Amino acid sequence: MMSKQRSLIFLLIGASMFLIQACNTCNRPAKVENLTIEIDFSELSSDSIYLKMGQKVLYTLPTPIEASMLIKNWGVPNRAILNDPANASAYMTKKKMALNFGVYITDMTTAGLYEQTQQVLRYKQAVMQLIEGLGLKSAIDPKIMQQIEDNMNNRNELLSIISELYGTCTEFLSDDDRDFYALAMLAGGWVEGMFIATHMIDETQSSDLEKMKNLVNENKLTFDLLWGALGNLDVIPDEAVYLMLDMSYIAHLFGHQTLLGIPQNPDNINNITPKFFADLKSHIHQLRQQFVKK
Repeated sequence: MMSKQRSLIFLLIGASMFLIQACNTCNRPAKVENLTIEIDFSELSSDSIYLKMGQKVLYTLPTPIEASMLIKNWGVPNRAILNDPANASAYMTKKKMALNFGVYITDMTTAGLYEQTQQVLRYKQAVMQLIEGLGLKSAIDPKIMQQIEDNMNNRNELLSIISELYGTCTEFLSDDDRDFYALAMLAGGWVEGMFIATHMIDETQSSDLEKMKNLVNENKLTFDLLWGALGNLDVIPDEAVYLMLDMSYIAHLFGHQTLLGIPQNPDNINNITPKFFADLKSHIHQLRQQFVKK
């Protein structure tokens, strides 16, 4: 049984273990048109796959309390940059719903982190709309939504409940053979988390260099898992191809072989300079705007 502290794992990281379920042929590269995605999961190809994956995630990446304290020390993010909960009703396709479920879960966590109770309630309503749209209502214990309201003043417990809600939804989608939508949720959450964090870093300031390195390094494993799982879906739907095309430049910056013709950049994941970070930040922001567009 996972300890209480470890059950608080940051929601963008905790769901990563579900990604491996999408990888049924873990040692092969997957080719999608002119995309090539390679990731080595050979060490996970045993009956203890989830245990090993959990260990890799839990012991490599920060707990939410550690991550929260890091971000909290940077100041309070501008509320205006978060996705308006009122937009939830405008997302009509399953792909958009799944992407923005991840976005809204991240925004709700951010609001909870800074104890913005009214914002948490608004995001709870937006999340509920998307849960219904994605056909996930039957998977959710009705008590969990009430628990969110009951723990508004208990930040650690609130983050734990939100993480549980997110994990339940992604697991249900995987069990229901809708792996792509589980991965889309993670993509939305990962991009939104990076979008918020990069807004809080000024790459022109040398004092922020350590923040840049920490942010990129702490989020690389999750991106690697997401990218690999998308390319190793048993059946790769058109939606997954388009999502990978959208994310391909970011994948390139993170050291993955992607679209042919992208020039090699001396500033890369192994050389996190202000120039590299500005490039990553720009493309994160573009991708995020594409995700939340109605």
